[in-house]
Amino acid sequence: MKQPQDQPEEAEEDCCDPGDTLMNLSDFNILDPADGGFGENLFVCPGATSGVSRAVHLARLHAGWSVCDQCEWRRHTEGLSEHAVDEIQRIRHFRREGLERSEFGVRGPWLNVLDRCLAERLAEVFCVCLQRSCSSAAERTEVVPADTESRREPLRSIILGYDARAFSQDLFAGVATAVSRLGFPVHDAGRTTAAALHEAIRRTPGVLGGLLVTGAGCPTAWAGLDVFDAAGESVPVVWKDFGIRLFQTADENAAGTAETRPVISRLQLDTRDLPETGRRLSRSSGTVSALDTETSYRRWLSGWYVGTSGRSLVIVSDDPLVRQRVQWLNDQGAAELVLRNRQSVEPAAAAIQLLVEDDDRFFVIQDAEGRIYPADLLAQRLNRLLGSGFGHLTVHADAVTGRIWLTDTVLPAAGAIRGSAAERIEDVLAFGGLLLRLNVGGRLLV
Repeated sequence: MKQPQDQPEEAEEDCCDPGDTLMNLSDFNILDPADGGFGENLFVCPGATSGVSRAVHLARLHAGWSVCDQCEWRRHTEGLSEHAVDEIQRIRHFRREGLERSEFGVRGPWLNVLDRCLAERLAEVFCVCLQRSCSSAAERTEVVPADTESRREPLRSIILGYDARAFSQDLFAGVATAVSRLGFPVHDAGRTTAAALHEAIRRTPGVLGGLLVTGAGCPTAWAGLDVFDAAGESVPVVWKDFGIRLFQTADENAAGTAETRPVISRLQLDTRDLPETGRRLSRSSGTVSALDTETSYRRWLSGWYVGTSGRSLVIVSDDPLVRQRVQWLNDQGAAELVLRNRQSVEPAAAAIQLLVEDDDRFFVIQDAEGRIYPADLLAQRLNRLLGSGFGHLTVHADAVTGRIWLTDTVLPAAGAIRGSAAERIEDVLAFGGLLLRLNVGGRLLV
């Protein structure tokens, strides 16, 4: 240990003064020089004028203080366990400022970032973009005479739903209020999933699109809002038109040091200055009507399992609605569908397993040995197996994302824009039924 430096005699006479500290820790090299200095009061919290000790600094980090997210000393965690450091990083990751932009909408921690009020304003933004997208498509397909004054047509309806997360219903109440306030007729689909909502959009005439309150793809404490047009596609949003700024941040949880860590850009929403839209799109509020989505969806789903009785397939999902539908199909005698959850360690009861993602439109196929079946190879083999009885169906795959979908040329989407020649079907349970009908004798994985 480093010894105290010699002091002048007058300093030694004052060392026992009650007003002075008996031991001056600044005389001891107890901190690493990499910390940028020495002393008990090295760590200064953002916004503070005086420093705190290392013990207080570590205690605040361990307690998850929000101000520590901006602290220049936040990476000085020596003295904490590895588990505590991981927990600190997890809390900081969930507390990022702003909403994350997802493929079809936005995501963010419930209440801390995304509450009912913000959900209302975002729903208004999405509805305006839906209307703009529909108007642009109509202008491209229709020719209006120059001498004819265009008149405003009634707004088309929008189907709303929410997933099984505990807080989704609270956000849904605000979204339904906002959509109706703008003047759109609302079809309330209640608790549902993305696949069932898409089926409702396809089968309901005169539908502009749909909004789903969901946190799919994020931790359980997160919520979000997805928007789909009448064809089930994502809707372009020009955020700057609504006073919203997009910015990019690096992923602090990536491996490596600050210099070598690969930069993974995220698009986030800065919602601090998000203005109210403050205007209706019609003279009166839209009507709200209930839509029995689940009954019609299950009726449509059962058609995919005709002739599959006695054949087995494993469905791996944690979503309660997906599990209820699988049990319903079993009760109907449609097939022998075996339910598994993500944490299950039981051996598979069939050669093929469908691993359902949080969004039940997307999935991956796994064999009995745990190998993931490539999406593009799966699409090639299924298209070869599609005979005369399935000539209207085609299987497609995206090799980059691993997603698989079907197109049906016989029944175009009822809610699709004019000129649509086929409907796009993204549904794990519908695909499971088709897979059972085509994979007779296990030829698919041979």
